[in-house]
Amino acid sequence: MLDSKKLVDWDKLAAQHLATELNAGSSRVYHADRLHRLVQDSGAGPDEFLFRHPELHRIIFIKQAIRDGQYLEGRSNRIGTKLYFAFNETNAYEGGKSIFVGDPNFDNALAFQAGFDRKRGVEDYIRDRDIIQILDNLPSLDPFLLKDRLMAEAITPHPGYFEITQEEWTRIREHVMARFRPIVEFAYAGLDAARAQARLRQLVEKLWDAKDMDTLAPIIKAMELDRDEAPIALHAWKGVIYYDYRMATLESQIRRFAEWLGSGAEPIDLIPTANRKIVLDVRDATRGLLRDRWRKARSRLEEYNDAYRKLFIDKQSPGPFISFLGNASDIFGELGDALSRLDHATEVWRSITDRHGSRHLKYEPLHQVLSLAYRILE
Repeated sequence: MLDSKKLVDWDKLAAQHLATELNAGSSRVYHADRLHRLVQDSGAGPDEFLFRHPELHRIIFIKQAIRDGQYLEGRSNRIGTKLYFAFNETNAYEGGKSIFVGDPNFDNALAFQAGFDRKRGVEDYIRDRDIIQILDNLPSLDPFLLKDRLMAEAITPHPGYFEITQEEWTRIREHVMARFRPIVEFAYAGLDAARAQARLRQLVEKLWDAKDMDTLAPIIKAMELDRDEAPIALHAWKGVIYYDYRMATLESQIRRFAEWLGSGAEPIDLIPTANRKIVLDVRDATRGLLRDRWRKARSRLEEYNDAYRKLFIDKQSPGPFISFLGNASDIFGELGDALSRLDHATEVWRSITDRHGSRHLKYEPLHQVLSLAYRILE
């Protein structure tokens, strides 16, 4: 663990780089406020808004590891969802207040900050509370995952709330469906070929929705899943498939960040030897965290892909894949946390160095970007 004295003051750092964090464009941040303004500018009406309580659109949702989880005992994962309320509605970067979903004062805080009150209409209250819960249940806020989970609950707001094109959505969906197809063929092997092919697409669609447990009973039986837990496991598998897809798109930018940490992250100005040692220590610690997060994520995905290959390609024992499905929820959460941290740290590095117009920085901005990346990755 890096000595905290080698980090700049976190409150000062957060204030200096709040705009960078909120604008990082990473899967750890869902900027409902900015997206809602764009939806309004498009001419959409209230029926197309994400929330029924208009004030909830002011919120910026941020995924963050829960360091002190005493007030969240019993939580299924350690990745919390922080709601950030800006002091200035027209400028979110002047500071604000935040609270985690699950905090004992959560409902009171929402009532005070956003008028979120059951008395204003039970149906609207429940709907908006469900949306917040969906965001909290996801390990990251990738547009694909968010849109998919809302659609699964028949919540279909204006597409402007999701920063994903229809082409990208379709490409990812088809990738996931292709990965689903072998398990349908495996579980329904007893059907005659003509009947199986006729129903294949329908069954894959059922697997995507993970709602019709009667139709999916052969898959549930073949994979030794508990019927009540099967929907969660199947949704988690979909998430793992997505992260496997996402990993390939992240690899090149993470590699560039790692290369910069290895050769370009040195101050270009003349500074005292003690200061130089401090910044290089932070650099080395950040590089170590980046390497560890990346290796663990890759290892998890390799285990999944090996289990998938053994069953559906090599036609070997289903044991490893059955084991994977039994732990899919935990793997989904672990991958979401790892990839969103990697994504966020890389985006912050890119944003700050782009702002300075160079990958070669003086001591102060270099120390700040390294400290911020370290805190994101730890």
